[in-house]
Amino acid sequence: MSSRKSDIVLFDDQCNKCNRWAEFIRRRNTDSSIALIGQNSPDGLEILATIPKRLHGLDSIFLISGERWFSKSAAIWRVCRKLRFPWPLATGIALIPWPIRDFFYDVYARMRK
Repeated sequence: MSSRKSDIVLFDDQCNKCNRWAEFIRRRNTDSSIALIGQNSPDGLEILATIPKRLHGLDSIFLISGERWFSKSAAIWRVCRKLRFPWPLATGIALIPWPIRDFFYDVYARMRK
């Protein structure tokens, strides 16, 4: 696996919307602190082999920060925090309870393929 940056985003590299999201992150993460890795790439498969049991079978974007794994809306708002202005303002979404945030994430995710 390639050298690890501070955070890793695992995205579905066979999904057009997910690829656009990864490109969105790439353009706005000016300090390159986030490594973007496709879930179906050799590195992605290697990392997914270490996924925590609580996330097994989950179809989501994942953010790995240190030893912590985040999925769905928790991953999204934490990624936004690392992007250039004005995207860190989107971290206000964290004030919305996670079941509501994840409900809207799931609605959007059903439309992605």
